[in-house]
Amino acid sequence: MKQAWIFLMVSAVILNAAEWNQWRGADRNGLVTDKTPLRTEFDETGPEQLWQSEEIPSDDDGGHGSLVVSGNRIYMGIVWHLDVPSKQREINELTPRRLGFRNISDKALVEKMEQARVNLNPRLRGAKLDEWADNWVKENLDAKLAQSLSGWVKGRFKKGKAAVPYAELVKVSRKVGTTFESDAAFKAWIKEENFSELAADQIIKVVPSSVRQAKDVVVCIDGNTGKTLWRAEAPGEPTGRKSSSTPSVVDGKVFAAGSRHAYCVDAKSGKSLWSTELPGKGTASSFLVHGDKAFIMAGKLVALDVETGKELWRANELSASNSSPVIWEDQDKVRLIVNARSNVSCLDLATGEVLWTAQGGGESTPVVVGDWLVAYSRQEKIGLAGYKLSSDGAEMVWNYALEARRTQSTPVIFEGHVYFAGGENQMCVELASGKVKWHEKRKCTISSPLVADGKFIVLEKNGSDLVMLKASPEAHQELAKTRVKAMWCPSPVVSNGRLFVRKSNGVACYNLTSKLVVP
Repeated sequence: MKQAWIFLMVSAVILNAAEWNQWRGADRNGLVTDKTPLRTEFDETGPEQLWQSEEIPSDDDGGHGSLVVSGNRIYMGIVWHLDVPSKQREINELTPRRLGFRNISDKALVEKMEQARVNLNPRLRGAKLDEWADNWVKENLDAKLAQSLSGWVKGRFKKGKAAVPYAELVKVSRKVGTTFESDAAFKAWIKEENFSELAADQIIKVVPSSVRQAKDVVVCIDGNTGKTLWRAEAPGEPTGRKSSSTPSVVDGKVFAAGSRHAYCVDAKSGKSLWSTELPGKGTASSFLVHGDKAFIMAGKLVALDVETGKELWRANELSASNSSPVIWEDQDKVRLIVNARSNVSCLDLATGEVLWTAQGGGESTPVVVGDWLVAYSRQEKIGLAGYKLSSDGAEMVWNYALEARRTQSTPVIFEGHVYFAGGENQMCVELASGKVKWHEKRKCTISSPLVADGKFIVLEKNGSDLVMLKASPEAHQELAKTRVKAMWCPSPVVSNGRLFVRKSNGVACYNLTSKLVVP
């Protein structure tokens, strides 16, 4: 009986399915347009799961791209990595990470850490070792370094002399991209480099009897059942989790970025319409389609013809691979705005000419409402900033400096206020004045939030928890918290009461409605 009720509820939803056809939704602003009421009470097991898809790889094997919903179908773009058995041995980007390598430019700090690690008293264990390591971090790392390195440093101290010496980790990191024709050639290199026995054993352990290959894949999933309807595939190249783009579905076509190429496929059948090489590989930027052009940041910002994939222009002076472009209507003209690596830029849609730039820049996608622009900058002294737009440029009216390791999350503008959740900060800022209404430290990082049914919805604790806050400037008011076990980077999607999240092994759909709807 329960399964029948679920089917009826899903059928009712389909009649009214809301579009979330591109990154940040139909209007690229993080606002859910349907009026479906969402519940705020869940039992210990979390919301009712309606379905889970077949296995879809993620992270190093499939990236962190988000999904989109169009016509009750789910679309994803994946660089699908495979480990293919081989006589060859390769040192790829995973090898140093599996050995525990972190790239640190401060050689004096590294030397001090390594001396402390090697000279640790072996009797120092448990709570006493933890206390000693905490004190070392406080004495030797500033606040910014502690935020990014404390866990790694403490981990090396816990391993003690069993940790691979840092100098040998560096040596391995410099060989990334090297392929050895045989196991014998690989082991001969280890011997020639005079690695310690400890390092040699660990290197051999983490380099498998396989080589990395990849396919560029666009996946279409049925919104009713979670079953895969089709997969469009093309040869790709390994790019790891750098490839984390979200597709865009417009006029019956899916625009997606793979490892090195952009693709356009038929949304109904998956038939390939065109592909074209991008300026850079491994982008996390997402397509914006407007009129006869499709725009994406892939090392450089490019405009492609939607019918042929032909490159129409390239803005070589702008570089980025994480932020996505947005549209701004400047009176009777339509402009393109991007958060580039070192500034916020406005471009002519037709030619790619940069019309003006403003201080800022980063990995977050900006949000535009009327003549207001809000962007999250990678420059800590700028942080979250509000700009007043004009044909001549952008004036920074207010900003709120934020210290953060992660700066990819995109804010939402709702009823005259900016709602932000990223870099372990949750904030509400009055748009016109920049006045901070509330600011809380919470465990949210990269995933971008949304607003649905008057609720500010955020993933916390590395995606484990879905949190609903009241989208109100009056207070940081938590309405609900429930376990969904999503990934921590892809952003959630809510469409007519259904929650879609990407998990480490696929896509899951949950019921968030306050009650089941039966036609």
